[in-house]
Amino acid sequence: MNRTVLVVLAASALALTVRSAATVAAAPAEVTRKIYISATDSKGMPITDLTAADITVKEGGKDRTVVGLQPATAPMHIAMLVDDNGTGAFQAGAFQFIQKVHGRGQFSISMLTPQALSLVDFTEDAEGLKGALNKLGQRGRQQPDGDQLPEAIADAAKALQQRKAERPIVLALTIAGGILHSVEPNNIMRIIRSTGTALNVVYVTGADLGQVLGDGPKESGGRIEEAGTGQAIAPAMVRIADSLLNQYELTYTLPDGVKMADRINVATSRKGIKLTAQTRISDK
Repeated sequence: MNRTVLVVLAASALALTVRSAATVAAAPAEVTRKIYISATDSKGMPITDLTAADITVKEGGKDRTVVGLQPATAPMHIAMLVDDNGTGAFQAGAFQFIQKVHGRGQFSISMLTPQALSLVDFTEDAEGLKGALNKLGQRGRQQPDGDQLPEAIADAAKALQQRKAERPIVLALTIAGGILHSVEPNNIMRIIRSTGTALNVVYVTGADLGQVLGDGPKESGGRIEEAGTGQAIAPAMVRIADSLLNQYELTYTLPDGVKMADRINVATSRKGIKLTAQTRISDK
């Protein structure tokens, strides 16, 4: 083979290599999104053997590709907001909740007086948490203010975002509820959504929840539990603890260039399973 032929072949091979590299470089990049979900059976017991093949995701009404589902291991940041009108009704349940979830993240505790008063900032120190919980006993009846709890939820969500919490969670405990008068509830819902915070609510029967407390858990992937009596409060909080302890980390992808949507539907092909998952998500 003469020198001219060798040069031509080498040039052709180089051109093919360059074109191949350009093709790889131009391949569309997928955008990966992550959310947290949990699942229970018909008796409310956690389901712990879900796989990615069991789950479907639609975002903005379009099918998305599920690429991973595994038990959530990232530490939680849980902001507990206690709105008990000074009755101490949630103290025992709060003890049980933190005792069950302790070791899996950090907690902050605030009580409404009616303004939110911080008792302890985010910590996993058992003694610090115990000291805060001891302050949640009976303190004398207080006049409820419907604006205070939703506003405290928004402030907690923003604080969680500032901390760059990977699993940001707000647990709101209320006797009176939270009907807003001076703040537009959709503004608070947008804050919850944009920060990726999961709102969980335990309320005593008769509480006037309003939009934030009533719709927030479903939209954000949290749980809402009604407690008909004082004795029912602790079991309701334990159910939320079990849900958090058995969460899955779900990842799915969007093709490059596809605009993110703010509505999401997560479903399972397995029968008799109830999923707790977001229905609204940030579109940023």
